[in-house]
Amino acid sequence: MRPAVGAERTWRRLRQFLPQVPLGLFLILGGAFNILVGSHADVFSDLTRSMSQVSVGVSLTALGGGAQIILGSGLVGSGVGLFWRLRSAWTFACLLLLITVGVNALGAHFGVALIVPSAAFLLLVFFHGEFDRQTLIGSMLASFVGVAAVLAYGTFGTYLLGAQFSPRVDNLVSALYFTIVTLSTVGYGDIHPTTVVAQGYLITLIVFGLSVFASAIFSVIGPALSRRFERLLKPSGGRVMKRDHVIIVGAGTIARNTAQELVRRHIPFVQVVASDKLPPLEDQPVVSGDVGDDQVLKQAGIAQADLLIAAQDDDNENAFTCLAAKDLNPNLRVLAVASNRQAIRRLKLARADLVFAPAEVGSRLLANLIEGEELPEAFSDLLNSDSTP
Repeated sequence: MRPAVGAERTWRRLRQFLPQVPLGLFLILGGAFNILVGSHADVFSDLTRSMSQVSVGVSLTALGGGAQIILGSGLVGSGVGLFWRLRSAWTFACLLLLITVGVNALGAHFGVALIVPSAAFLLLVFFHGEFDRQTLIGSMLASFVGVAAVLAYGTFGTYLLGAQFSPRVDNLVSALYFTIVTLSTVGYGDIHPTTVVAQGYLITLIVFGLSVFASAIFSVIGPALSRRFERLLKPSGGRVMKRDHVIIVGAGTIARNTAQELVRRHIPFVQVVASDKLPPLEDQPVVSGDVGDDQVLKQAGIAQADLLIAAQDDDNENAFTCLAAKDLNPNLRVLAVASNRQAIRRLKLARADLVFAPAEVGSRLLANLIEGEELPEAFSDLLNSDSTP
């Protein structure tokens, strides 16, 4: 039995890093390879080709080295964002990978430079459901990186091709001005391309730039608008999960810490809180309303749930929640949180399958530490100050 438990524990620890860490590293390696390829490209030889040798592929990759360096840098930044399962990083990664594949294909780079980003894109699409974190800071950071990459691509690209514009672009300020005018779709017309190479480059700037700007706006504003419409259309709650999940009832410290741990372990859950209280985690599924109302529990998916945790601050409310949950789903496992030892018996009578008293457990663990006993390995990160959560 112990080997099985050990293997399961090892798998759970590994699962914390899957699939975001391998995919992030894969993306970083792909971006680094594109940076390496781009740094060895002879950009200036492309720029000086005669017009008789210009083709569509050359037009789109006239800045092949510079484009690969910028795209590769964006892939590296997106790969880092994938480590935290950021949805915005996933969106930018898919967009940059598609552009990278297109640039490499048009540049006739059909080797590793094309295979790696193509494989990374397919893997990201396959594991799209794993990247569901929508934090405002993460979205803003990913958006900033994407916008900065676009502005750098447009500014330096226009500056390098300055002789192929009319009037000639001979400084970075004018190149930045032209880039912003182009991406804002204002199009004053005071600067325009005069060669096929410059026109091809401008096509890539418009497609690349507008895509990134649209993704940046959506990644920052989209979650807020989604939550606003969700509250308007469903005032009492949010989305309902249709597969085995955990329901956390309560908004206190125990509920918040439990929700954070479930996020860390990638266990799906729904929060149920009173209408006048904030949910433990705002970026996770939540149903607001009277926690004793059957309709609220039904909206949280109690019929399909695997476990309900009654973690309110009041023992009597937890007992009522246990009774209501068992009436709606007799096969549901119910775990009740007790504030003290005396409440354990009452919660057992309320049909709770398991009663947990954090204060009692904590006091016993503390006594064990005083006596020099070792705690289970799973609690080691809570005792060592140099451990990372």
